[in-house]
Amino acid sequence: MFCFIGLSAQVADTLANTTAADSTAIAGIDTNAMKAYAGMADSESVLLSNHKAVVNDIEQLHTSEKNTWVFVLLITMLSALTYLKTAFGKDVDELVQSVTNQNLAQQIYRTQSKELSFSTIVLNLNFIVVMSLYVRFILVRYFHVSTLESFSSILFMNFLFTFFYVGKIAVVKLIGALFEATDACEEYIFNFTLVCKTIGLTLLPALFIFYTAPQKFFNFVFVITVFVFASLLAVFIWRGLSTAYKLLYRSVYHFFIYVCVVEISTIFLLFKLLTKTIT
Repeated sequence: MFCFIGLSAQVADTLANTTAADSTAIAGIDTNAMKAYAGMADSESVLLSNHKAVVNDIEQLHTSEKNTWVFVLLITMLSALTYLKTAFGKDVDELVQSVTNQNLAQQIYRTQSKELSFSTIVLNLNFIVVMSLYVRFILVRYFHVSTLESFSSILFMNFLFTFFYVGKIAVVKLIGALFEATDACEEYIFNFTLVCKTIGLTLLPALFIFYTAPQKFFNFVFVITVFVFASLLAVFIWRGLSTAYKLLYRSVYHFFIYVCVVEISTIFLLFKLLTKTIT
């Protein structure tokens, strides 16, 4: 009897020690697991930075709420051009045709009035707004310039291109008056504004795609706009050669003034103002 009681006590002690050891081991495993999970919680994925999604250079987040004012401007310009096409359809048709038909362009230049018509004002304003939004889109989309996403930046871009556009025309008129080359400079202004107004008309549909369509179409449409730019620039250069030839025929000094003041300085000034804006 005493032997049985002693044996039972030893078995009870063994079971108690085994249970305590198992509990200690389980507690140790749970503690290590909790530490591991805590380490995993503190770690970040390669797609996260400070627990925020990383936006790579290939596809940026498309924040439509920031494009409300842009959409309003585009609708306004589209409405104005629709009215212009309805009321002054002949002027718009001749503008488009004169880009590819130099004889028609010369005829329009000789018969144009010295006073600015309503259609001319609207088409020039359309070019300024469209170019401002186009350059803004490129800087925000491809160069990640976040400072141009506000409405005030849109106003500033419009002012910048207005200053560039009007300033270049004024400088050409001044050169023509100073060096008795009014006819050549007026022809230059006509070709310059002709190409600019055509750019405004052709880029407006692209802007609707840029600011409203899915991002997968952006690069394709952007390539098309670059091709349009290159084509219209080639037209302007070809027709501008006639102006340059007339100035060169009169005087090499006048031609040097024309190249430096009209072509180089205006582009350099626009580039400097743009860099000042985005830095």
